[in-house]
Amino acid sequence: LDVPKRRAAIDEFNAKNKWLKRGCALLPTKFGIAFTAKYMNQGGALVHLYTDGTVLVSHGGTEMGQGLHTKVCQVAAQAFGIPVEDVYVNDSSTDVVANTMPTAASMSTDLYGMCTLDACRQILVRLKPIREKLGPDANLAEIANAAHMERVDLTAHGFYAPHDSRIGYDFFKEKPADFPDDAPENSWKG
Repeated sequence: LDVPKRRAAIDEFNAKNKWLKRGCALLPTKFGIAFTAKYMNQGGALVHLYTDGTVLVSHGGTEMGQGLHTKVCQVAAQAFGIPVEDVYVNDSSTDVVANTMPTAASMSTDLYGMCTLDACRQILVRLKPIREKLGPDANLAEIANAAHMERVDLTAHGFYAPHDSRIGYDFFKEKPADFPDDAPENSWKG
Protein backbone atom coordinates (compact mmCIF):
# COMPACT_ATOMS: atom_id res chain seq x y z
CA LEU A 1 0.00 0.00 0.00
CA ASP A 2 2.05 2.91 -1.31
CA VAL A 3 -0.12 5.87 -0.28
CA PRO A 4 2.27 8.65 -1.41
CA LYS A 5 2.51 7.11 -4.90
CA ARG A 6 -1.27 6.73 -5.10
CA ARG A 7 -1.82 10.33 -3.93
CA ALA A 8 0.58 11.58 -6.62
CA ALA A 9 -1.34 9.64 -9.29
CA ILE A 10 -4.64 10.99 -7.96
CA ASP A 11 -3.34 14.58 -7.93
CA GLU A 12 -2.11 14.17 -11.51
CA PHE A 13 -5.46 12.75 -12.66
CA ASN A 14 -7.44 15.48 -10.87
CA ALA A 15 -5.26 18.23 -12.42
CA LYS A 16 -6.04 16.89 -15.92
CA ASN A 17 -9.81 16.40 -15.37
CA LYS A 18 -12.15 19.26 -14.61
CA TRP A 19 -15.36 17.28 -13.94
CA LEU A 20 -14.22 13.79 -12.99
CA LYS A 21 -12.22 13.49 -9.77
CA ARG A 22 -10.58 10.69 -7.83
CA GLY A 23 -9.77 10.35 -4.18
CA CYS A 24 -8.10 8.07 -1.68
CA ALA A 25 -9.59 6.72 1.52
CA LEU A 26 -8.66 4.20 4.16
CA LEU A 27 -11.47 2.65 6.14
CA PRO A 28 -10.50 0.50 9.11
CA THR A 29 -13.04 -2.19 9.96
CA LYS A 30 -13.43 -4.75 12.66
CA PHE A 31 -15.61 -7.80 12.19
CA GLY A 32 -15.74 -10.34 14.92
CA ILE A 33 -17.21 -13.81 14.84
CA ALA A 34 -20.69 -14.25 16.31
CA PHE A 35 -23.80 -12.18 16.58
CA THR A 36 -23.66 -9.13 18.84
CA ALA A 37 -27.07 -10.08 20.25
CA LYS A 38 -26.16 -13.02 22.48
CA TYR A 39 -29.51 -14.80 22.18
CA MET A 40 -28.85 -15.32 18.46
CA ASN A 41 -25.82 -17.50 19.17
CA GLN A 42 -27.63 -20.82 19.49
CA GLY A 43 -28.43 -23.69 17.20
CA GLY A 44 -30.34 -26.93 17.00
CA ALA A 45 -30.13 -30.15 15.02
CA LEU A 46 -32.16 -33.32 14.71
CA VAL A 47 -30.22 -36.50 13.95
CA HIS A 48 -31.72 -39.83 12.88
CA LEU A 49 -29.70 -43.04 12.75
CA TYR A 50 -31.33 -45.61 10.48
CA THR A 51 -31.03 -49.37 10.79
CA ASP A 52 -29.00 -49.54 7.58
CA GLY A 53 -26.29 -47.44 9.26
CA THR A 54 -27.05 -44.21 7.42
CA VAL A 55 -27.63 -40.90 9.17
CA LEU A 56 -29.98 -38.02 8.37
CA VAL A 57 -29.29 -34.59 9.87
CA SER A 58 -31.67 -31.66 9.90
CA HIS A 59 -30.29 -28.41 11.28
CA GLY A 60 -31.23 -24.76 11.39
CA GLY A 61 -28.60 -23.47 8.99
CA THR A 62 -28.93 -22.52 5.34
CA GLU A 63 -26.56 -23.88 2.71
CA MET A 64 -25.65 -21.10 0.32
CA GLY A 65 -22.38 -22.29 -1.12
CA GLN A 66 -20.24 -21.98 1.99
CA GLY A 67 -20.12 -25.74 2.57
CA LEU A 68 -22.24 -25.83 5.72
CA HIS A 69 -24.05 -29.07 4.84
CA THR A 70 -20.77 -30.76 3.92
CA LYS A 71 -19.18 -29.75 7.21
CA VAL A 72 -22.20 -30.95 9.20
CA CYS A 73 -22.04 -34.28 7.34
CA GLN A 74 -18.35 -34.55 8.21
CA VAL A 75 -19.09 -33.96 11.90
CA ALA A 76 -21.74 -36.69 11.98
CA ALA A 77 -19.61 -39.11 9.95
CA GLN A 78 -16.66 -38.68 12.27
CA ALA A 79 -18.85 -39.04 15.37
CA PHE A 80 -20.33 -42.34 14.15
CA GLY A 81 -17.15 -43.57 12.44
CA ILE A 82 -18.82 -43.97 9.04
CA PRO A 83 -18.05 -42.65 5.55
CA VAL A 84 -19.34 -39.15 4.85
CA GLU A 85 -21.33 -40.63 1.92
CA ASP A 86 -23.57 -42.34 4.50
CA VAL A 87 -24.67 -39.03 6.02
CA TYR A 88 -27.40 -36.93 4.47
CA VAL A 89 -28.66 -33.43 5.28
CA ASN A 90 -32.29 -32.53 4.92
CA ASP A 91 -33.41 -29.08 3.81
CA SER A 92 -33.72 -26.64 6.69
CA SER A 93 -37.28 -26.42 7.92
CA THR A 94 -38.70 -24.84 11.05
CA ASP A 95 -41.17 -27.69 11.53
CA VAL A 96 -38.15 -29.93 12.17
CA VAL A 97 -35.75 -27.56 13.92
CA ALA A 98 -37.68 -24.66 15.42
CA ASN A 99 -36.60 -21.11 16.21
CA THR A 100 -33.61 -21.05 13.90
CA MET A 101 -31.22 -18.12 13.67
CA PRO A 102 -29.92 -16.48 10.50
CA THR A 103 -27.03 -18.19 8.77
CA ALA A 104 -24.50 -15.39 9.22
CA ALA A 105 -21.78 -13.91 11.44
CA SER A 106 -19.29 -16.70 10.63
CA MET A 107 -21.04 -18.83 13.25
CA SER A 108 -23.03 -21.41 11.32
CA THR A 109 -20.43 -24.17 11.17
CA ASP A 110 -19.68 -23.73 14.87
CA LEU A 111 -23.33 -23.71 15.91
CA TYR A 112 -24.72 -26.43 13.67
CA GLY A 113 -21.63 -28.60 13.80
CA MET A 114 -21.69 -28.59 17.59
CA CYS A 115 -25.42 -29.21 17.95
CA THR A 116 -25.11 -32.06 15.44
CA LEU A 117 -22.25 -33.48 17.51
CA ASP A 118 -24.38 -33.13 20.65
CA ALA A 119 -27.19 -35.16 19.05
CA CYS A 120 -24.75 -37.80 17.74
CA ARG A 121 -23.21 -38.18 21.20
CA GLN A 122 -26.66 -38.72 22.74
CA ILE A 123 -27.32 -41.55 20.30
CA LEU A 124 -23.85 -43.02 20.85
CA VAL A 125 -24.47 -43.16 24.61
CA ARG A 126 -27.66 -45.16 23.95
CA LEU A 127 -25.77 -47.47 21.56
CA LYS A 128 -22.91 -48.20 23.96
CA PRO A 129 -24.46 -51.29 25.63
CA ILE A 130 -25.40 -52.74 22.23
CA ARG A 131 -21.93 -52.01 20.83
CA GLU A 132 -20.34 -53.77 23.82
CA LYS A 133 -22.65 -56.75 23.40
CA LEU A 134 -21.94 -57.14 19.66
CA GLY A 135 -18.19 -56.63 19.95
CA PRO A 136 -15.65 -54.39 18.22
CA ASP A 137 -16.14 -55.91 14.75
CA ALA A 138 -19.82 -54.90 14.50
CA ASN A 139 -20.51 -52.12 12.02
CA LEU A 140 -22.92 -49.26 12.61
CA ALA A 141 -25.72 -50.88 10.61
CA GLU A 142 -25.53 -54.04 12.75
CA ILE A 143 -25.45 -51.97 15.94
CA ALA A 144 -28.33 -49.73 14.84
CA ASN A 145 -30.45 -52.71 13.78
CA ALA A 146 -29.83 -54.52 17.08
CA ALA A 147 -30.61 -51.33 19.02
CA HIS A 148 -33.84 -50.89 17.08
CA MET A 149 -34.87 -54.47 17.94
CA GLU A 150 -34.24 -53.64 21.61
CA ARG A 151 -36.38 -50.48 21.31
CA VAL A 152 -33.53 -48.00 21.69
CA ASP A 153 -34.29 -44.50 20.41
CA LEU A 154 -32.09 -43.77 17.38
CA THR A 155 -33.08 -40.11 17.13
CA ALA A 156 -31.77 -37.15 19.12
CA HIS A 157 -32.19 -33.39 19.21
CA GLY A 158 -28.92 -31.57 19.74
CA PHE A 159 -28.46 -28.04 20.99
CA TYR A 160 -25.46 -25.75 21.26
CA ALA A 161 -24.91 -22.26 22.60
CA PRO A 162 -21.39 -20.90 23.10
CA HIS A 163 -20.49 -19.62 26.54
CA ASP A 164 -21.34 -15.93 27.06
CA SER A 165 -17.68 -15.02 27.46
CA ARG A 166 -16.97 -16.04 23.85
CA ILE A 167 -19.66 -14.08 22.04
CA GLY A 168 -21.69 -10.93 21.82
CA TYR A 169 -21.39 -7.27 22.65
CA ASP A 170 -22.49 -6.13 26.08
CA PHE A 171 -24.26 -2.82 25.51
CA PHE A 172 -24.64 -2.24 29.26
CA LYS A 173 -21.14 -3.09 30.44
CA GLU A 174 -19.52 -0.27 32.39
CA LYS A 175 -16.03 0.98 31.56
CA PRO A 176 -13.45 -0.66 33.87
CA ALA A 177 -11.57 1.77 36.11
CA ASP A 178 -8.19 0.60 34.81
CA PHE A 179 -9.15 0.83 31.11
CA PRO A 180 -6.62 2.96 29.15
CA ASP A 181 -7.86 6.42 28.20
CA ASP A 182 -6.26 6.23 24.75
CA ALA A 183 -8.10 2.99 23.78
CA PRO A 184 -11.03 3.16 21.33
CA GLU A 185 -14.32 4.26 22.87
CA ASN A 186 -16.63 1.37 23.89
CA SER A 187 -14.00 -1.25 23.00
CA TRP A 188 -14.30 -2.70 26.50
CA LYS A 189 -17.84 -3.87 25.70
CA GLY A 190 -16.99 -6.65 23.30
